[in-house]
Amino acid sequence: MRIRLAALVLLTALVGASAGSSSTSHVVHIYAPHGSAGTSCTRVVPLDRYVRTKTPLRAAMRALLAGPTAAERSRGYGGWFSKRTAGMLHAATIVGDTAYVDFHDFRAVVPGASASCGSALLLAQLDRTAKQFRRVRSVVYSFDGSRAAFYEWLQRETP
Repeated sequence: MRIRLAALVLLTALVGASAGSSSTSHVVHIYAPHGSAGTSCTRVVPLDRYVRTKTPLRAAMRALLAGPTAAERSRGYGGWFSKRTAGMLHAATIVGDTAYVDFHDFRAVVPGASASCGSALLLAQLDRTAKQFRRVRSVVYSFDGSRAAFYEWLQRETP
């Protein structure tokens, strides 16, 4: 009986210690177009992702870069992100009410995103994914630390 009690106390202590340092479960959304864009280049809808993390913004952006699953693609979801862009996130942080998201340069992987409708869709996917978090009011993007590289590619003003 003493051994069982000692084992139970030890197990409880270990579980309690790991719970304090572990990540928490979150449902985050990634945003992707579904079906034909029609007249709107910015129409995106949420897809749920279940993640264990202490940094939900980072997890959501990683999930977005991986794109829709094969099953979701077969149901008509699409967008710029796929296996080719998976893993291309450097960092995603929130300072005040602004999210800063830095990517590995993926221009060669998604070259059509620099067209007007293409850039609108890319930004809709990125912005909606980042702004699902209440604190985030604006988002600043960069390639390998360069805001200019990202925004010049999209022919937009650098914030």
